[in-house]
Amino acid sequence: MYFLEVVLIGISLAMDAFAICLCQGLASKNKGSLALKLGLTFGAFQAIMPWLGYSVGNIFSSKVSTYGNILAFIILVLIGINMIKEGKEEEEKCDIEIGLKALLGMGIATSIDALAVGLSFAMNGQQHIYLYVMIIGIVTFIISVVGTNLGSKVGELLGSKAHYFGGTVLIILGLKALIG
Repeated sequence: MYFLEVVLIGISLAMDAFAICLCQGLASKNKGSLALKLGLTFGAFQAIMPWLGYSVGNIFSSKVSTYGNILAFIILVLIGINMIKEGKEEEEKCDIEIGLKALLGMGIATSIDALAVGLSFAMNGQQHIYLYVMIIGIVTFIISVVGTNLGSKVGELLGSKAHYFGGTVLIILGLKALIG
């Protein structure tokens, strides 16, 4: 897998976090510390969850290696479609009060897709999982910090459109996994 592909996966997975960060940035006066908190939380969860998915997927990958590209395709396309549907159905809720419990909840909620992507990495026999999760975590951290800081400027304009972008990229990567 090429570096650019992993970065695109990281960008796609970060779209939920980006939408929340835009919203939180819109509602907060102290964007600096909030951006750091959100960036670290979302970046960490987006790095941990693909690794967990990969670890679980490796248990089963030898049994289904023949169909790994088909499974990766199905997983990525379903995640992409779900992200697009989420963008149509609801806007992210803005919540100014962010404690540890809320941060953990948002971290888990926004990284479930990353768990499935980790499974697809295992099914495709990817070897450099530590590099991939590091890239995904860093990309998510950067996007979260930028999203929080841009919240007051573009939050209302881009919120649900971020889901469309992320979903579309995952579907394209799923098609590439099926073909390749």
